Amino acid sequence: MMRDCNPDNTSCNNAFNNIILIGMPGTGKSTVGKLLGEHLGFDFIDTDQLITDSVGKTPRQLVEESGRDCFLRVQDEVVLNIGCNHCVIATGGGLVHSNTAMKHLKTMGKVIFLNTSYEVIEERMDKTRNLVRSGGSLQDLYNKRMPLYMEYADTVIDCDNTDPHGICKGIKGYLGL
Repeated sequence: MMRDCNPDNTSCNNAFNNIILIGMPGTGKSTVGKLLGEHLGFDFIDTDQLITDSVGKTPRQLVEESGRDCFLRVQDEVVLNIGCNHCVIATGGGLVHSNTAMKHLKTMGKVIFLNTSYEVIEERMDKTRNLVRSGGSLQDLYNKRMPLYMEYADTVIDCDNTDPHGICKGIKGYLGL
């Protein structure tokens, strides 16, 4: 199911250059992003991979070795240097905490929130999945981020009962493709 977040936002009706996927870890941003890129003939960019490529460490390693503030600086620098056309960009789940980075991405294309219930995310997370967070539980993180995802999203795609192909179909429908 899809719904517009900002029905009065005229940018929702403009042509798009890029598609930016936001949402909690475990929502399928990378899986859907790669698939959607293939469907549309767009390149795929993963901001966590850009961070890894930039500093030679995963976001988790960067936090552990250099601290959260360093990670946030690197994340902003990497995202602010993204300049592309016809790309699907999967963001790290916490990128919505950076107003600067999100404003930049919103100028680049349509921001689509892949909304997944807490219960589904909890099921998908396992002990090997590392989250970059500052204390608190997964539920706390979910509760803090949900209003931010809604604030930045041009539209919301509900993903609980839909496979990646169905999610892509919903996104393409929103985009009028």
